[in-house]
Amino acid sequence: MVKFFTLLILLAFAWWRFKRWWRVRQLKAQGQPVPEETGIRPITLLSIVLLGVYGGFLLWHLFGQPQ
Repeated sequence: MVKFFTLLILLAFAWWRFKRWWRVRQLKAQGQPVPEETGIRPITLLSIVLLGVYGGFLLWHLFGQPQ
């Protein structure tokens, strides 16, 4: 199940980055200024989400299953 969530998260991240890349490419082709990315970097956001998923999975396995 976690593998499925990881795959979905990675696909969503790749799609998000592809859309950004395509938009920047179009703006450059039109000669318009490209807005800078501000705030948290995308790879940092991805790592936080994956750590949350795997941390939740670990806690679920440690505390949720009878011994």
